Amino acid sequence: MTLLLDIDNRFFNQPFWGETVGDYCWFVGIILGTLLLKKPIALALSNIGHNIASRISKEQHVAVFRELLRKPIEWLAVLILFYIAITRLSDVLDNVIIMHRNKGLGNILDIRLGDVTDHIFLLFIIIAATLVLSRTVDFVYFVQNERARQNDNQSRQQLLPLVKEMIKLLVWAISFFWMLGSVFHVNIPALITGLGIGGIAIALAAKESVENFFAAFTLLSDRPFQVGDTIRIGNFQGAVERIGFRSSRLRSADGSAFIIPNQKLVSENLENLTDRMTSGVHMVINIKYGLPYDQLQQMVAALKEMITATTHVQDPINVSLDGFLENVFQLNILYHLPYPIGDATTRQVKQDINMKAYDIVSRYTGDKTATVS
Repeated sequence: MTLLLDIDNRFFNQPFWGETVGDYCWFVGIILGTLLLKKPIALALSNIGHNIASRISKEQHVAVFRELLRKPIEWLAVLILFYIAITRLSDVLDNVIIMHRNKGLGNILDIRLGDVTDHIFLLFIIIAATLVLSRTVDFVYFVQNERARQNDNQSRQQLLPLVKEMIKLLVWAISFFWMLGSVFHVNIPALITGLGIGGIAIALAAKESVENFFAAFTLLSDRPFQVGDTIRIGNFQGAVERIGFRSSRLRSADGSAFIIPNQKLVSENLENLTDRMTSGVHMVINIKYGLPYDQLQQMVAALKEMITATTHVQDPINVSLDGFLENVFQLNILYHLPYPIGDATTRQVKQDINMKAYDIVSRYTGDKTATVS
């Protein structure tokens, strides 16, 4: 037995191309073991996160935690284990020079394969670790958003997406500067100091983005509207679907999506249609002169009676002689519908009233021309 162990030790300690046979065995073993066991390893690490998450969240949230972090944790674990395997061949990698450069005055720069390997693995490990942190932020957002939804906290539901994006942006920004400093050996303080005029140019170029960013906080703090409200600004009208960093998205009744900069929502007059109890519908009928006074009174009464009897119509209802033009006089009709009532129902009520109004006006005006607007 002692002889066999001695033979094994001599075999594994036998040098081969700068490393021992044992180092090559370790390298191959770690690589194969990682490929075979990467999913169980990721599952074990996810279970650790599961135990932590289960203390602060509910079971259904824990399932989301696993789904969000399983892949990033697997990638991070594989990268770390692959790097450990590569370090077993450090002597071989350090002896391979992939670039030899004479910088003059006796200064020689040798770029070795080991240095390149270290930097590549460090780059991908930083990216994987950042992705794990980013997914963790997504999980915290999911939990907090669910709590806000259950408590019907609309303001919190609007603020959370913005906070989530800010934190993720900060995480990736720190990761970016970490990569610049650790992988590419950039002097970060010197880089920031050296921005100078270039930094001013970037700031001017980003002026609108900064304005829209702070406008988003104004919208969330003043709350002139919330997600789900229907608003009108200029020629745009629709339901608010999202309030983002730079812009907000509205969805019109016909399904079209409008992307409006937040600064425009803050600086221009905005009407929140959801806050109203009723919505007014206005209609003008142009009638040629020649209709007798008593028939005009009867037509106005018939129009008002018809509108009052129509389903969904609410007071105030007004049918009045509004003005005189060169060839026609105008009847102004105003009635109200409850809000919200739904676009389909609103269109149906307006169609019903318009058709009945046409019938009434035609009966009283005879061959005289009447136009509706």
